[in-house]
Amino acid sequence: MLLDGSVAVITGAGTGIGREIALRLAEEGADVVLTGRSVGPMEEVAEQIRAGGRKTLTVPMDLRDPASIVTAAQAAQDEFGHVDVLVNNSGVGGPSKPLWEIDAEEWEDTFLVNVTGTFLCCKAFLPAMLAQGSGSIVVVGSITGKRPLLNRTPYAASKTALIGLVRTLAWEVGPSGIRVNLVSPGGVEGERLEWVVEQQAAAQGVSVEDVRAGFAEGSPLKKLVSPVEVADTVAFLASPRAASITGEDVNVAAGLIMY
Repeated sequence: MLLDGSVAVITGAGTGIGREIALRLAEEGADVVLTGRSVGPMEEVAEQIRAGGRKTLTVPMDLRDPASIVTAAQAAQDEFGHVDVLVNNSGVGGPSKPLWEIDAEEWEDTFLVNVTGTFLCCKAFLPAMLAQGSGSIVVVGSITGKRPLLNRTPYAASKTALIGLVRTLAWEVGPSGIRVNLVSPGGVEGERLEWVVEQQAAAQGVSVEDVRAGFAEGSPLKKLVSPVEVADTVAFLASPRAASITGEDVNVAAGLIMY
């Protein structure tokens, strides 16, 4: 197994991509700390992980609340004694409207969760990784950080910011044996994508069906991405098999974007 004996922390672990990442890392032998605001769904994930023979801990955490992040880091350390993998998966979509109609509060909240939340998680969990001289951090971004998405400037800007965060942090912690990488999914099947499709259809004055088809037909593989495929990539980057990969931005987008 890729992660046998490791301890992994996943943010936003109750639903969507976070849920699949948690289950995938557990399948690869990791004990898993589930963090997020949705405690009920996280408990359901925890039950599946325990049924598979791995240990797990569920910790309520809100990226808008710095104290809860520090508490989660301490809880993970107290329960398992070490953390080997941190997956910064949590994020918000932000508003969907032209920039000039966006309130400053909406802009700031998008950055508060997507960028500052990632910063605070790294800050909270890195000291223990630095002390042990090893670790892997994986940040879940988006291809929207590298190409336009109509009426989504706060989201796009926040995901672009993660690229700079990951590249620079990789340089800072590399000498201590810690790797930092970004995964940029394309159109991922699920509720979030359906919301994006509806908003894009309204903004462009076209049908929902046309927008949905565009996400798939615009890629060489003519398909959307499944949350499981994103989780597979995260598991690889978190594992020793990616020992010489750091500071990278890996697209999981069926070829929709290639840079």
